[in-house]
Amino acid sequence: MKYLYILLLSIFFTDCVSIPKGYVANDNTCHYNDPIFKINKEELTLNQNILNQLKNKEGDLVLVDNESFKNEYYKFSNGGILNLKTDKTLNIDKNIGFYPNGKIKYLFFEYTNGYKKIFKEFDYNEQGEITKVIDYEKGYNICWTEAIEIVKKIAKKDIEKYKITQFNLPFRVDLNKFTNEKPEWGVMLEKNENYEPKENKVYWIDGVTGKFLRTTKIIITHD
Repeated sequence: MKYLYILLLSIFFTDCVSIPKGYVANDNTCHYNDPIFKINKEELTLNQNILNQLKNKEGDLVLVDNESFKNEYYKFSNGGILNLKTDKTLNIDKNIGFYPNGKIKYLFFEYTNGYKKIFKEFDYNEQGEITKVIDYEKGYNICWTEAIEIVKKIAKKDIEKYKITQFNLPFRVDLNKFTNEKPEWGVMLEKNENYEPKENKVYWIDGVTGKFLRTTKIIITHD
């Protein structure tokens, strides 16, 4: 079964709703001070115990899996290793890739509802030196949490009606790739048993001012 996603023209535009007073991008608001966004020495090089457990293991190795946090490892056929750490409260994945010798290869963060990369991404050589940094905050004053909080106010009626507790973050204009575009977040309400719309509404937020720009609809058709 194929899913065809058709992004329609804007159905609504307003400049009446702007960023709530007091919204200022900072590490506390955006949760960048939380442990999931930190990198420590133990994460730069895999310890020998983990390497030994992965050596002859097929599938994944789960060390921690509780209501708030999951820590698991995958070994690829080429010998590379992925350490995936998930903060279930924030819905953030920390992806740490390693060379076969256990040295860090890359590091990036994703918002799990929509798998949109946020914050920063790092590449490392086999000596553990940073060779490349991608800053996904480039050109943005409004971070992922602020965009969602703004949508909570805009879509308050639907959120209360359908008892929405989760939000999807499928769209963010990447100014590293599209240098002439404007920074914008696209936020959706996450489906649940009360909310299964045929048309999914995307709320677009200005990434600099926090102003609510417009909504668009995504229609899902089955082919």
